[in-house]
Amino acid sequence: MSNLRAQQKKDRRNRIVTSAKELFREKGYDKTTIEAIAVAAGVSGVTVHNYYGTKAGVLLALVIESDKQLLERLDARLPGKEADLVELTLAFAHEIMEHAMQTLEKEIWRQVIAAVTIEAGTQLSKAYFKLDEQLASVLVRRIEAMQRDGRLSADLNPLHLGRALFQLQNARFIQFISTDAARRDDIETWLRNDIVALFSVTLPVSADPS
Repeated sequence: MSNLRAQQKKDRRNRIVTSAKELFREKGYDKTTIEAIAVAAGVSGVTVHNYYGTKAGVLLALVIESDKQLLERLDARLPGKEADLVELTLAFAHEIMEHAMQTLEKEIWRQVIAAVTIEAGTQLSKAYFKLDEQLASVLVRRIEAMQRDGRLSADLNPLHLGRALFQLQNARFIQFISTDAARRDDIETWLRNDIVALFSVTLPVSADPS
C-alpha cells in the first residue's frame, strides 16, 4: 500500500507541474492561480498548497524537474576532446539556453528569479541551488579531464574554474531574460568576449620588438 501511495503522490505532483507549465505558457504567470492549477491537474487547491506552498513554489518545482532532465542529457550533447575551454563553455551555455527557452518563456523566467528570492531557505529553493551545483559539476568534470590530458595547466583549480564559468554564463542568462532587447546571439557573443578577455590575462606578454 505504501508503494501505491508513493506512486499516487508522484503522479499528482507530475500532474500539478505539467498543468502549471501549460497554464503559465497559456495565461502567463500573473493570471494563473493555484486554484486553476488544481482544477487542471484534477486535485484540490489544498493539495497543491500542501505540496508546494505557493504559486512561486510550483514554479520552482517545475524548473527543478526540467533541470533534472537537462542533467540527464547535457554531458552527451557537449563537444568532445577536440573542443577548447572557450568552445566547451559556449556549448554548455548554448545547451542551457536552448533547454530553458523550450521550457519557459522570458517573462516567466523573470518570475523564476523572483521565486528563488521569495522561497529563500525553503526545501524547493535549496533543491534549485543544488541542481545549479550539479550543472556546474558538468563543467568541472570536463575541466578535470582536460587537465589530466595535459591541455590545461596543472596549477589551476578545476572546481573553482568550473563554478566561475558556470556563474558567468548564469549572469549572462539573467541579462538575457531581463530585457526583451537582448537576443540569444548577443548573449553568446558577449559571453565569448567575457571568457576570451578573462583568459587573455593569463597569457604571457609579448616582448617589445624594439
